[in-house]
Amino acid sequence: MIFRPCKHRLRSTQRRALTIGINYFSLTPGQGRLSGCINDSETMIAVLKDTFKFEDGQICRLRDDRTNMMPTKANMLAAMHWLTQGVGSGDELFLHYSGHGGRADDRSGDELTGKDDTLIPCDFQTAGQISDDQLHSLLVEHLPEGCRLWVIFDCCHSGSALDLAFKVHAAADSKKLRCTKLRSRYRRPSGRPSKPANGEVVMISGCTDDQTSADIQPVPQQLVTMQQGP
Repeated sequence: MIFRPCKHRLRSTQRRALTIGINYFSLTPGQGRLSGCINDSETMIAVLKDTFKFEDGQICRLRDDRTNMMPTKANMLAAMHWLTQGVGSGDELFLHYSGHGGRADDRSGDELTGKDDTLIPCDFQTAGQISDDQLHSLLVEHLPEGCRLWVIFDCCHSGSALDLAFKVHAAADSKKLRCTKLRSRYRRPSGRPSKPANGEVVMISGCTDDQTSADIQPVPQQLVTMQQGP
């Protein structure tokens, strides 16, 4: 038998991170403007680089105090596409969002509550919001087996912002974690098959779907809930 080297190079694993901080400078102070979200993003970048040894080229940043990094709806969707495009088994992905979260009428019919969780880009007044259906489609549905995605949503109404299958929460004695299946909360519209994640998704959120997260100075800190897929 003659050994012939493989024509294709072995694929190396990838690490990518996306962090989004929106203070909404276009809004009037006291009427929707926030103060700590860009700082949250900078803190997260420092953690990624100092603790987890990410390199600058592995991190995408969007913030509304830089004209070349504006977190518009189009830019946020494009950055999320970059985060998951071409990934494979063994890859590690990270998404952090600090800004406003909202709720909008469910147009797809998959929410028993009749409401979608949303992220609110800096140009929401003209471009609209980003729904949990869009987030699930972009970040979860096509994630390949063996790929892991970590998500932190530091915003209001974010408890199920990715429409994941399970919720992890502390037991009453605070000594154990319990896992609750959430699929029963969602109904799929006719003709639209359910697409659970093939990869592993862990989401940490600032609050539940019906709660709000405060922008507290000087160091915003919130309690978190956690969801996991598939």
